[in-house]
Amino acid sequence: MRLLSAVVLCLLALPVLAQSVPRGPNAQNLVDLDPTTLSDAELLELLNRYEAARRGLPQRVGVFGIPSGFGAPRGLGFVSGAVTNRRDRAQIGDWDASVVLGIGLGDARRGVAVTPVLDLTSVTPHHFGESGKLSLQFSRALRLGPGWQGAAALEVQNLATWGDSRVLDRNWSVALSGIRPADGLFGRPVMLSAGWGSGVSDRSTAPGVFAGAGIGLSHRVGLSLGWYGDEAIAGAMIWPDPDKNLQISVGIGDMTGAVSGRRLLLALTLAKPIGRR
Repeated sequence: MRLLSAVVLCLLALPVLAQSVPRGPNAQNLVDLDPTTLSDAELLELLNRYEAARRGLPQRVGVFGIPSGFGAPRGLGFVSGAVTNRRDRAQIGDWDASVVLGIGLGDARRGVAVTPVLDLTSVTPHHFGESGKLSLQFSRALRLGPGWQGAAALEVQNLATWGDSRVLDRNWSVALSGIRPADGLFGRPVMLSAGWGSGVSDRSTAPGVFAGAGIGLSHRVGLSLGWYGDEAIAGAMIWPDPDKNLQISVGIGDMTGAVSGRRLLLALTLAKPIGRR
């Protein structure tokens, strides 16, 4: 389950959920906007957003396979399916899958946002939902400097477990992430993430660090490279329709073969606003 946990954790970092660089406001918003209410930093950020939208620059970026400081925006629900051909980095051909449900609660800019994540680890037709786990992520938006949007998060994993997942220990992690939207200086959005967790290395049994970087190459494709405890993870993120909250992620775990666990990672995520935000 360690492998799928890494895939699922990355879903909280999906730009389609939390880190899509906001598009320039429409004309009506421009009329209603009072620039005197903005700080110098906020005004500069707004102008950069207008310029990025005007030039049609890529707006989405993410880091695949490691935890993120960003959570899901308030009122946004998501469902995801993740598949690997190597369960717990064991023998090749031992396929495993997981289905994840979650929703963003709270406001990370004004307080602390909460993202509960329900991970169903038993997905076969006759045993669907018989094992699983519940995790919570608490996140707070930060200003990291000119041109950067940031967030920090604390995640508590395996708060509740049932079925085969009852053998999993409770773990926690802290993460800091930052995004630099595409602008006139650099025409591609960039994301950086780093953190520490109690169950990151040695198949989720030992503490370790994680870090990664991602870049949005176009409106439809992004790439990332990360380190999670004791393995390198490379990923590609595909957004079939830039205007829809749908992401396809393809990655390779332990790409260098450092722990003899090289494997394929696949994830499909769909998000949709639920109720009033």
